[in-house]
Amino acid sequence: MSTPQNPQVPSSPEAVAAAPFPYAEATQAAASAPRKSKRKKVLSLLGTLAVIIVLAVVKVAISDAINGPVHAKAGECVSVTGSANNPSVDTVGCGDSKATHTVSKVVDNTFDVNVCGDGFDALAQQMDDDEFVLCLTPKK
Repeated sequence: MSTPQNPQVPSSPEAVAAAPFPYAEATQAAASAPRKSKRKKVLSLLGTLAVIIVLAVVKVAISDAINGPVHAKAGECVSVTGSANNPSVDTVGCGDSKATHTVSKVVDNTFDVNVCGDGFDALAQQMDDDEFVLCLTPKK
């Protein structure tokens, strides 16, 4: 009986190609195998998509907080700019040169600008489910 010899491991691509068939086939299969499994690719894509969605939601929330309506209180001063169809309202100090109106009263749970009556500028506002009308007196 003869003792089996230790197989020689090829050290170069040419030696791999010339190696016995099973070794060459296994080496070529391993070299051509994808680096990432499909599962990892899908999880990576889903993770990226989740991050994008979270960032979009945060951007909308910040934008609404910055540009959202102002629920000023009676006696506070506001700066009203923009058009009648798309006004922008900011609460400012009454001594501020940007102050255009003083809030005379706030009527909650309505969007009806007629609740203020004559002599007031009325501005209907909505924050989520909260509707209200600011009754404004122009600053002179």
